[in-house]
Amino acid sequence: MKLFKKLAAAVLVAALALMMVGCGSKTGLAQQIKNAVSDDAVMMGKQATNSKDLDALAAKLLTEYNNEIAALDEGADWPDLQELLDDGTFLQKFGIDPEKDAYKVSLVYIPSYISNTMNQLKPFSLAEQLRRDADLAIGDPHIGSKYEFGLAIGTLDGENWVLMLMK
Repeated sequence: MKLFKKLAAAVLVAALALMMVGCGSKTGLAQQIKNAVSDDAVMMGKQATNSKDLDALAAKLLTEYNNEIAALDEGADWPDLQELLDDGTFLQKFGIDPEKDAYKVSLVYIPSYISNTMNQLKPFSLAEQLRRDADLAIGDPHIGSKYEFGLAIGTLDGENWVLMLMK
C-alpha cells in the first residue's frame, strides 16, 4: 500500500510538471507581459489595469491586420497600420467608432532568444517597448495616470508580434 501511494504521488508530480511546461507558451508570455506593463506603470507613478474586453479587441485587431497582410501580393510592403486605424470601414469590423472611442496602440515584434537569461528579460523589455512605442492611435486618446490596457500576441506574416491597446 505504501508503494502504491508513493507511485501515485510520483505520477501526480510528473503530471503537474508536464502541465506547467505545456502552459508556458504564448499564454504564459502574454500574462508575464501584462504583469510587466502594470509594474512599468507603477514605476512611472501610474496605474495600468488589464481589461479582458480590451484583450479581445486587441486580438481581433491583430487578426484583421494579419488578414490585410495576407491579402497582399508576395513581396509587397505591409499596409500602414496607422492608415488602417484611421479607416472607419476597417474599424467598423470591430465595432469601433473613432468619433466616440479612443485608444493608443502599439505593435512590437517578439524576438526569439536562445538564452534563458534573455527569455527571462523578454516580458519586461516588451512591456517597456509597448509603452514607449505607443505612437499609433484610434481617435484622439488622452491617457491619464490611471488607464486600462488590452494585449494580444499573434503572428503577422509568420512572425510573432504583440499588440497593446490603451484607454
